[in-house]
Amino acid sequence: MKRYLINILLVLTACAPAAMAQSNLQVSRTQDRTFVTMDFVLDTLNVPSNRYRAFTPVIKSKDGKQQQRLKTLIVSGRRQNIVFQRDGIDPLYAANCVNIRRTNGQPQQYAYSDAMQTEPWFRNADIYMESDLCGCGDQLKNEQKLLASLLPPDPYELIALTDVVPAVQKKERNLHGSAFVTFVVNKWEMKPDYMDNRRELRKITDTLSVMAEDPNVSVREIKIHGYASPESPYAHNKMLATNRAQSLTNWLKQQYNLPASVFAPAEATPENWEGLRKAVAEADATVLPHKQEILSIIDDGSLAPDPKEQRIKTRYADEYRYLLREVYPSLRRSDYDISFSFSDFTLEQAKEIYRTRPYQLSVRELWDVAQTMEKGSEEYNKVLQTAVNVYPDDPVANLNLANVAIRQKDLLKAETLLSKAGDSAEALQTRAVLAILQEKYDEAGRLLDQAAQKGLDVMKNREAVEKLTN
Repeated sequence: MKRYLINILLVLTACAPAAMAQSNLQVSRTQDRTFVTMDFVLDTLNVPSNRYRAFTPVIKSKDGKQQQRLKTLIVSGRRQNIVFQRDGIDPLYAANCVNIRRTNGQPQQYAYSDAMQTEPWFRNADIYMESDLCGCGDQLKNEQKLLASLLPPDPYELIALTDVVPAVQKKERNLHGSAFVTFVVNKWEMKPDYMDNRRELRKITDTLSVMAEDPNVSVREIKIHGYASPESPYAHNKMLATNRAQSLTNWLKQQYNLPASVFAPAEATPENWEGLRKAVAEADATVLPHKQEILSIIDDGSLAPDPKEQRIKTRYADEYRYLLREVYPSLRRSDYDISFSFSDFTLEQAKEIYRTRPYQLSVRELWDVAQTMEKGSEEYNKVLQTAVNVYPDDPVANLNLANVAIRQKDLLKAETLLSKAGDSAEALQTRAVLAILQEKYDEAGRLLDQAAQKGLDVMKNREAVEKLTN
């Protein structure tokens, strides 16, 4: 049953100073019936012996085009009550009313109730009190005062969200990148000052230097993978690529006081055909008129690397020169992978680290920091946002921040975050809550069923669906 609880005190003033009070209005609704109850407090209402007062609750649609009159309460004086008993109630009210006699000067209350068929337009309607204060039976002279708007329950007060405590996890990361280190033709000696090498090497050293100097960071492995372009014989390219990758590895060893075991054996791809194919596929046909033919040669598994390169060179000489000039330099690169981990921190350490280097904290450590703050506060929400910033693909971090977004009524953000929140029971429930707030009740029901099957208590959200749909 959907229930509207409206606690108000309305004083209806007659022509005389005496008055009547109405309070504790309650409206409840099932799918088929609407019930209205209230207390009429008659203690100060004075009704002349030969007159009556009539009070009729009226439900009106917002546009005023539809209305439903409820049962009328008639409060009659002593003589008027005798007349009603002898001659019947005023025809204006006789069809649906209750008559009580007023004993002036005495405390008196009447517990009013009525029920009617529920109409779709009742939703968001208003309830008025129509008062016949002259006892003349002239409806045109009756007063109407707004009692309340029958707004549906606030869904945000009905829903339930479940935050998830992240699991304790290892804080291991991997950094990947490419540096286009240039070597003298047919040489593999590492020369940091040659061409643009200093700038390219900074791609590796700027980050690695920070890691090496930070006591909270442990470098676990550094791996270099060298690539050469397809020109020249394959065996020669293999020798160059392997030696150049090892040369860069050895140079890095000399720069940092790290255990030798950190440096993995250098790896090499003698000819970067994968990179060449990607570049050709993305090239404009105006610069490579025989683009498809070149791609067919690259994809020909029956050809060894050297015959493949020779065929492109001889059949499409102009385009080969373009590739040699514009594409091949970018194929000669050194990829680096640096794996590292962060220390584990106590809560007090984590609170301090959060202020300056939050990326060193795990999702669980960030969660623990948030728990030292008032839930829902700006600081609390900021910590959970930081967890997603640092771990954008972590399901628990995304789920907890989605719950924050829903509490802030930012449903678009919540929907985006939930796309990465996984399929835990709690994530399914939050998706159901989002569906409830979007008035997608069938979808909400299906999601709640799935969450319940995984063992989560979803009763409160089931009740929310019932209250919002009945």
